[in-house]
Amino acid sequence: MIRSGFSVFLMVAAVLHSFAQIAGTDELITHRPPSDNFVSINLQAYKGLPRFGVVDSYKNQVPSTNADPRSNAVRPVRGGGRNPGQLKKNKMVNTGRINFSLLVNLKYLTPFMEDLDKDRLTFLSKSLTEKQSNSAYLQRFLLNQVAPNLCLDRACKNANQGKNEFERQRNYKTFVNTCIDPLLEWCQDVFKNDELSAYHVSALNIGGNYDFGNKGYWVHHYLSLNDIFPFKQGGRKRVTFEPVKPYESQLLGKLARGKSINFFLPMDEQTAERFKKEGINRLYLVKKIKLQHSDKGMDAPTDPIDFNYSHESSDMEIYTEEALVSHFRTLSLDNLILKN
Repeated sequence: MIRSGFSVFLMVAAVLHSFAQIAGTDELITHRPPSDNFVSINLQAYKGLPRFGVVDSYKNQVPSTNADPRSNAVRPVRGGGRNPGQLKKNKMVNTGRINFSLLVNLKYLTPFMEDLDKDRLTFLSKSLTEKQSNSAYLQRFLLNQVAPNLCLDRACKNANQGKNEFERQRNYKTFVNTCIDPLLEWCQDVFKNDELSAYHVSALNIGGNYDFGNKGYWVHHYLSLNDIFPFKQGGRKRVTFEPVKPYESQLLGKLARGKSINFFLPMDEQTAERFKKEGINRLYLVKKIKLQHSDKGMDAPTDPIDFNYSHESSDMEIYTEEALVSHFRTLSLDNLILKN
């Protein structure tokens, strides 16, 4: 009886552990802060690298009761809700994307920090010099975005608080004296050597218009990856496709309106009908990319931060759900059937 009970315990523990691995608790990359005054930044990962684009929202997953406890299998369940733990993880990774974006901003705004007035708050007016305008922008960025999101210490988090101008001035001064230098040192940890290898996930819509003659779907894939960084947090960032390999140059020449390519996704009728019955109207395409900070200079901190990207592999892995558990097929960027 004891041995049997222990076996059941091991099986349950293994299933729960496999769910934790696939559902994301082990598939995270954490940027740890220089001190407890700041938050840890958690990014979703895929195969050990940051995951951008469509993220796993941790919905529609439960541990598979039919899975071998020695495997890492989970059973996707469409239409299911999320428990409090999944909601917490979803919030954590969404917050992580925002905070990572802010850290990237800090890194590439560092050269302008010499214009920051560290003694007095700079208020906008028509008579400001270029240096004063830069200071005003940087102060708003630090006080309105960096301090509330990246800080835990009260002296840092309350940088933009105060009942009157005297309190606000003192809080700003405290923030500058205690937090600026550690934050600027921390931000250098991201985009080492101005580049980052990562995976990008995008959705392929297959809701209708099955091609019975060719057996498959014509789908759109956007080569403009402006969903890597959150749009509203930090300054503007642009990510531009910059071909490196010959097949990438060919893809660039095939871009349709909206910076997308139209390619053919083979799928037999039985699979297409099964997907239709199961409510699967989109698939998830994963590709490995390299992001590089552009050599375009910034004349002002208000300028967009430019990045280029290219593909580190021609393989595109396609999955049936955003958790990237059930693999559907692999296609290659260098031999896609493209629509003219």
